[in-house]
This record gives sequence, structure tokens and C-alpha cells, in this order.
Amino acid sequence: MAVGSPGADSSTLVTNLINGRSMIDVASDLFGQTPVVWGRYFTDAATTGLVEYRARRENQPLRDRNIRVLPIARQTKHVDGTQARGAADAQANVEDLIKTFGADYLRSIGGKFLMFLDVEGTPSLSTAYYLGWARTLVDHSQSFSNGGVTILPGVYATQGDDSTWEAILTADGQGVKSFGAWVARWRIRGCGKPLDWDVDVVSPRVELPCDILLWQYADECHGGEGFDCNVTNPNADLQQFLDQCVLPPETPVA
Repeated sequence: MAVGSPGADSSTLVTNLINGRSMIDVASDLFGQTPVVWGRYFTDAATTGLVEYRARRENQPLRDRNIRVLPIARQTKHVDGTQARGAADAQANVEDLIKTFGADYLRSIGGKFLMFLDVEGTPSLSTAYYLGWARTLVDHSQSFSNGGVTILPGVYATQGDDSTWEAILTADGQGVKSFGAWVARWRIRGCGKPLDWDVDVVSPRVELPCDILLWQYADECHGGEGFDCNVTNPNADLQQFLDQCVLPPETPVA
């Protein structure tokens, strides 16, 4: 077995302090190296609060440490809904992400980026919702950016959420591709150093139509105001994964 590269995600700003220290520094010390990605939430451009990514405050600290933003679509209570609901949410997610970083900038750094739909299992994902969300994510990102940006759908869910993984498999059979899975299976509660990648631990019982790119092996390091701990799949192409995450532009901290 091998260990992948570390990553973090949080429902608070990366500038949050933990015992007077930068959360990025705390995560880097725990992992033994700087995390390569940091997951943050995107719902729609009008959403307020610190759970959402705040570019003016977070861009520069992440860029300074060469940490990519891993976009997470946050509408967990909708994901068992209709195809129309999924399509409407995808439009909002797309516009939030593109407005946050700018279509021209995103085009300049490759133009293709992953976005993971946050599925917490209460409720599980429906096939109808995913068909609407995943199709619209690709189509609307291309139309909203005049062809410059394509946002690719992925799913974050717990390892044991068979209903969600079945929905992704069914959607794939209907021509809607997923570009990556992010699996949560907590072997540690709280803070923990990166673990060896264990296929038997990480893989869902459902045979997935896409690669597992990230494993969330520990949650709530330093509580709800802290971060979750992740590791990339050492058997996947790390650079391809990083190229599909967003290195923020130079932005003076507000």
C-alpha cells in the first residue's frame, strides 16, 4: 500500500486561526507537508456567510502556498430531488464558481475543473437529480463562459451510501459521465496523519464508473471550526487531478 498526497476541506475560511495559528500551518504540520488541495463550498453567487468560499480573503493565502481549491457544490437537502431541481442548482453552482474566479482567468489556467456534489447521505442522491445536475454543470459552464470553461461533475459521499453510488452508476448507463469520486470513510475521528490507501477500506460496494480521487479518512480536526483530513489516490494521476482544481489568482487580502 502507498500514501497519496494530503488534502483538507473546511466549512470555514482557510484564514481561520486554531490556537492562534493559521489553519493552513496547522494542517501542514499535521500532514508533514502542505496540503495539495483545499475543499471549499460554492452554492450560488448570492449566498452569504463564511461557509462559502470568500475569494478576497482566501485566494492569496492559498496561492502563496500553492494549494488548489477543490470546489464543492453545497445543496445537500436537495440531492434526492427532481431532474429540474438538479439542473437549477447546477446553474447556480456554475455561476458562483465562474464569477468567483473569472472566466478569463479560469480559461488561462486550463479551463476544465472538477466540482464535487456534496451528498451527506441524509438524503442520498437520486438518479433524476444527478442527471439534471451533472448535465447542466457541463452545458451551463460552457455557455456561461462562452466556451472557455467546462466544469466536470464528481460526487462526495460516504463509502457505505450504496443508493448514491447506484445513482451515479445508473446515470453513467444513461450517458452522463462522472469524472471522479471523493469517498468519506473515517478511520480517525478528529486529527490524524495521512493513512495508507487501502482499496478495501475506501471502495464502495457498488462498482463505480469513475476513479476514486480522494479519501476523507478523518473528520473535524479541531472541531467544526477546523478541517477534515483527506488523501489523494496514489494510483491516480495526481497532476491531472490538480490541473482540474483551481489555483487562485493573485488577490490582495481584504
